[in-house]
Amino acid sequence: MPDVAGDQVKIAYPEWTEYRKKNGLDPLGMQNSSVSLYQTFLPGISNVTLRMRYYGLYAWLAQRYAQQVGDTDPENWKRYVRRTEALYALVASHKAGETGIAGIEWAADALAERQGESIDFTDAAEPGSDTYYLKQAWGAFGAAYRSQLFEIGIFDNSHTHAIPLPSRPLGERLAEAFAEAAGPLADLFFNLVGTGSVTIGELEKLAPLLPSAIPPNSTEQALYRDILVTRENAPSTGALSRKLSVQLILKIAQLLNHEPRPDDIRWVLYAGCDQDGQPLVLGDPSLEAQRSRWWVYQANDLCHIAHEALLKFTLDILGDHPAGLGLANLIGQCAENILDEFGDQPECWDALVGNIQPEANAFDSRRPSSEIALTGEIIRAGRSDATVCTAETAAKAIRLLAILHRRIRDTGADLHEPLGGLNPDAFRSLLSETRFLDRQKDEPFRQTIERIFEERVIRRHLWIALRKLRHQGDYTFLIETDDGKLRLREKDGPVFTNPRLGPAITFLKDVGLLGDSGLTMQGAEAVSA
Repeated sequence: MPDVAGDQVKIAYPEWTEYRKKNGLDPLGMQNSSVSLYQTFLPGISNVTLRMRYYGLYAWLAQRYAQQVGDTDPENWKRYVRRTEALYALVASHKAGETGIAGIEWAADALAERQGESIDFTDAAEPGSDTYYLKQAWGAFGAAYRSQLFEIGIFDNSHTHAIPLPSRPLGERLAEAFAEAAGPLADLFFNLVGTGSVTIGELEKLAPLLPSAIPPNSTEQALYRDILVTRENAPSTGALSRKLSVQLILKIAQLLNHEPRPDDIRWVLYAGCDQDGQPLVLGDPSLEAQRSRWWVYQANDLCHIAHEALLKFTLDILGDHPAGLGLANLIGQCAENILDEFGDQPECWDALVGNIQPEANAFDSRRPSSEIALTGEIIRAGRSDATVCTAETAAKAIRLLAILHRRIRDTGADLHEPLGGLNPDAFRSLLSETRFLDRQKDEPFRQTIERIFEERVIRRHLWIALRKLRHQGDYTFLIETDDGKLRLREKDGPVFTNPRLGPAITFLKDVGLLGDSGLTMQGAEAVSA
């Protein structure tokens, strides 16, 4: 329990759990609804699958391993995977300028410390080695790519052993296309994996195998493009969703006339236009439907950003009271400070929503009441003591919730299809929060604000933290209770989820559909097709 002495608080952590500082773990249980949604948009791509050519490399490795080694002991397969990744990192580091390569820092050190022309990477790649190139037991393959290879359908499970096999026909075609593009270098690479040693001259020879060197107009490049873009070949709903999302990225690159950033994509999909109001023209019901799903995702992210800002506001107020505050006192202070920011207070939530006028362009940061401008202010509330969430910022979070509510009413956005299947206890979302506010719409405005703080912020956080303690053994309480008072333990605040757009953009650059200036000629052809 906290021990208060003067203005200092000493916390004795519970003896039944090991104390570990945990940050960014969804303190209100709202980010997981956004994560659940974005996982359906780009299946086969994750936030840690950083380069497209790894997909072909692993397909080729599995095929070559089956043909030339054939050992079904998982430990031996693990050794080949790790040696392949270590050698690939050495090739990339020697060439320089290659990003998204697993083990690149180890490789740079190994090259700098080498003696002579040869580098032995057997020990660094050996499972369990203390001099590892990557700590993860299965390297980048296990930590990032394996699940996505199965998701896309490049890998199949064997019925007789634990070693994955290239699928038929996609995995086998990709393995053969990688080997064809590599030519004699494929044999050289595999032999070096077997010996565990490579010379500087051999590293130079192997540079054409790197992710940035996929041969233009090759079968390998065509297969990657097919996986990313071609809708006529979509064997599952997940594959079709991935291709629709990728086509939306290409459409946005065409609109912006430059390489889009992940933030550009999410805001254009939400606003339906660029920052200057130029509309995103899709002309395809399937793309329109996919954009609508992305709209719900972005609105859902804005919803939890607003709630997490209110949490930061609560924590900052608690921080000014080391001895703690009673729940009613804390709620009263939070509500009073926010209400002072509204001037003429609306009578009820419905009055606020009815009187608020969303900007025509939610992506126009020059308009202070646009969603992007409000969100920028809210994010600046931060997640630590370095910044403070002021009452003005907290009031903007309330206004953002009202704008979202108004847009849903005006557009009739379908929240139930993407969010209705989520457990409302474990997954709070834009749907659950707008339903809550609908139930409060005619209640006095102050009462609604107080209930938001009590039910949607404070009690919700305590419930989420208790659930994590029971089920995961993680102590993530930001607020602790003692003798009828609440005390600050840690701070956290608003943070966006990351919907895999960065890797998707890199993949499109890898396969020649995007460049630094936006769409390439081939990218423009893919959009028009």
